[in-house]
Amino acid sequence: MNEKILYFKSWAASKYINLLGDQSYDFKSILIIKMDEIGDLVTALPVFYNLNALYPAAKQTLVCKEFNTIFFKHIDYVNCVNNFDEVTQNTYDLIIDLRGTEETLSYALKHKPKLRLDRGSIRFKNKFSGGQKNEIDTNIAVIQYLLKKEIIWSNKIITSDTEHNTVNNYIVPEGASPFIIMHLGARDEARRWPVERYAEVITHINNTYSLPCLLVGGTDDKAINNQCLALVKSKSNLNVVGAFNLLEYAALCEKASLFIGNESGPLHIAAAQNTPTIALFGPGVRNVFYPKNDKSIIHHYFLARGHDQQTIENSTIFSIKVNEVIDSVDKLLS
Repeated sequence: MNEKILYFKSWAASKYINLLGDQSYDFKSILIIKMDEIGDLVTALPVFYNLNALYPAAKQTLVCKEFNTIFFKHIDYVNCVNNFDEVTQNTYDLIIDLRGTEETLSYALKHKPKLRLDRGSIRFKNKFSGGQKNEIDTNIAVIQYLLKKEIIWSNKIITSDTEHNTVNNYIVPEGASPFIIMHLGARDEARRWPVERYAEVITHINNTYSLPCLLVGGTDDKAINNQCLALVKSKSNLNVVGAFNLLEYAALCEKASLFIGNESGPLHIAAAQNTPTIALFGPGVRNVFYPKNDKSIIHHYFLARGHDQQTIENSTIFSIKVNEVIDSVDKLLS
């Protein structure tokens, strides 16, 4: 289904369900739907934190992709399921649809919660009031109806001593502290800054600050990381793909002096942990996925015809020059 049509249907469904809505209702069971990628889930974390502050006795059930379940390992009030078919409870007091489908829309209409709040309604309204907002702001706006004056804006990922000990046991023997994190990958090739330019930045960091760079990413990023390090003289830098799970990586970010990378899940995790970040953007709408912490520098160029006209060949990520990123490195490390 066309995304705009789904937004409209979602808005209409919420209006219908909420005719008898009551924001003072003491919700005991909450269903949240967020079938999205890593970065999208991380920017939605304030929703869970605010709901728990408002309704501490309520159990939250989250429908999400399996790899995002790990972010709730240390959050006992959220139960994750990875397929909508696993949602066996017929009634929920509150349904919050942060990224759903026609199936999730039909479920809400069939089972009619006390209240339904949805991202589609916010996106539908934003089409007529200035366009897309930052993702954290959009997710907060979904539950704004319920919120009092005290709003939790932080989307920091909750880690434990276990994750921090794993990180320490890795980096201390390697002598890699302090260190810089870099992420060279991205699912969309048009969002990948060239490997050769990253190598120049790494060389500057090694020579100017005597700091090692830890190159992170998923399994698919291992080869590109090795390709980059082959262009760098210093052997102090490490390809750490496979060394950490997502929670351990969040703990790693908390110890890093700086993160440099393309728009991707690793960037959003670093920003969530309040790590100083240099974010490199290719195709994409201004501001929507920018880190919101005050320790970030964004590099983002735009085509006159709009981001939807960009391809791998003409991506504006190639407009970002090495000297620009090095200037940002010097600003944040100095």
